[in-house]
Amino acid sequence: MPSPAPLRPALAIEDSYFELLADTLESLDLPARGQFLQRYFRAIAHLDLRETQSVQIWDDMLSRRRELTDLVGRPVSLNTALMDVLSSSGLLRVPFSSNMTS
Repeated sequence: MPSPAPLRPALAIEDSYFELLADTLESLDLPARGQFLQRYFRAIAHLDLRETQSVQIWDDMLSRRRELTDLVGRPVSLNTALMDVLSSSGLLRVPFSSNMTS
């Protein structure tokens, strides 16, 4: 008797939406994908990027996800890979307030 297929852990709702976004973007032509991603990065990270930069960051994120998944031996979320790409590229910075008290 064959053993049952291993169950994949359920994705967090945010990860599910991110996976749906990735699948949808794959079906768009490059100009539409670039326009969407440019606005997306502006909305989520306040980044003003050209459309080509936005597509490159997205593609880098997909590559980084594959690398991290291979490295840790389990699926890595798209959100984790995106944060890694943005922070390692210097585009995502930790907010700093000059009004902090010591």
